[in-house]
Order: sequence, then C-alpha cells, then structure tokens
Amino acid sequence: MDFSSIEQNLNNFKKLVAGNSDKSQISPVLVQLKLAATIYLEKPTSLSNVSDKVKKDLVLAREILELISLYSIKIKDIDSFERTFNQLKTYYYDYKSIIAPSTLEYQIIGLNLMKLLAKHKTPEFHSEIELIELNNLDNPFIKFPLLVEKSITEGSYNKIIQSKSSVPSEYYQVFLDILADSIKEDIANCSEKSFKTLSLKDAEKVLLFNDNNQFQQYIKERNWKVQGDVIQFGNNENQTVEIPSLQLIHQTLHYAKELERIV
Repeated sequence: MDFSSIEQNLNNFKKLVAGNSDKSQISPVLVQLKLAATIYLEKPTSLSNVSDKVKKDLVLAREILELISLYSIKIKDIDSFERTFNQLKTYYYDYKSIIAPSTLEYQIIGLNLMKLLAKHKTPEFHSEIELIELNNLDNPFIKFPLLVEKSITEGSYNKIIQSKSSVPSEYYQVFLDILADSIKEDIANCSEKSFKTLSLKDAEKVLLFNDNNQFQQYIKERNWKVQGDVIQFGNNENQTVEIPSLQLIHQTLHYAKELERIV
C-alpha cells in the first residue's frame, strides 16, 4: 500500500464519516487505514537524522489515528478511542521534536482527559496532566476538563451539567453524558442508603428523568418497591437508617431542578 493510495483511503474515510454513512461502508476503509498507520507507513529507528519521507509518513499516520479516534467517539466506541489514543501518545510526545504539532492534538488530549474523568480514573487524569506543558493548560480543550475535574472535586454537580452549553467541541458531549449517567447512579445509590422512602415525583426529578416510561423501567432495574406514589427502598428492617434533614432534601431537589432546567 503506497502513500498515495493511503491518502486516497483517508479522503474516502473523511467523506463517508461526514456523510454519516453506514458502519458497513466505513469498516472496510477503517481496517485499511489502521493497517496503513501501524504497518505500511514508516517509523523512525531513532530521533536523529530522520528523512523527509519518514516525517511525511509520520504526519499522515498521525492524522489517520486522530480521525479514527474522533470517529470512535462519534459512534461511542470508547474502547476504540482509548486504544487509538495510546498509539497517538507516541506521536504527541516522542515524535514532537521531528514533526510539527497537529491542530487536533489538544482537542484529542482533552478528550482523553474527559474519558478518564468519565471512568473515575482520577490518578491517571493527573498523570496525563503532568505530561502537558504549563503554558498549554489554558488551551480551551485542556482547560475544560480541568474545570470539570474541579467541579467533581467540589461536588458541584450542577456546574458539570451547566458546562454542557460551553463544550469546546461536540465530541466532549459524549463524555459529559457518561458523567451525567454516573451522577444519576451516585444519587440513586445515595438515596437507597439515606432514604427510607422517597416520593415518585421527587425521585423522578432527582434522577433527571423526563420520560416516565424510562423512569419506571429504571425502578424495575434497581428492584425498588413502589407503594402508592412512594418508593420503598430495600433497607434492612433491623438496620438504623438516618432520614436526611429537610435541608439535604431541598439541596438535592434544587440540584435536580438545575439539571432539569439545563438539560
């Protein structure tokens, strides 16, 4: 597979993705591009005296991997994004002395940071931050996940939801949605442990459901018992469960209303 045919495949891939083509059309091209990036395009044996041909191959391989990573997020294949980003790190950090930076570099690094937050991998998040030069921490694509991480640390979940309106690119929305689902699970788990009962109306608001059918399905999935218009949580009858203060309930419902208003 020569350089020009790889470029042609890449251009074809761009057109298919932009046209929202079916996966069955994109997959064969994707396989060829992955082979090109990992096998056919040449890599340097050292970082000194690198030929122009090898540099040209590196730039094309990097672009292929970048576009594959964005496509992976578009189809919500987070595992594929993770694998592709691990390949890209070599281009972003090891080869940065021999090829010019990519215009997509910080967007994709920022997306990886968002993925780590969505997966609750805080130590890995901080390790990745340490690889970024200080003067690039104000880059919008990097600053955004830093602000989200700060909101998580503070427990300011409403700020996380509000940030949906200021994402630096549409791809970030995927990870914010994962975070929102995670927050929903946290609230549900907390409710089970803290409340003996909760009205259906309040639970639906707190858990951010706009569709009652989905809410009812969620109740079934969590095996919650409903009596009348109240959820009876499955706490052990012999276990002492503190009923949250009225203030905590108000705070929780206020949070739910914020989510409802923004989402």
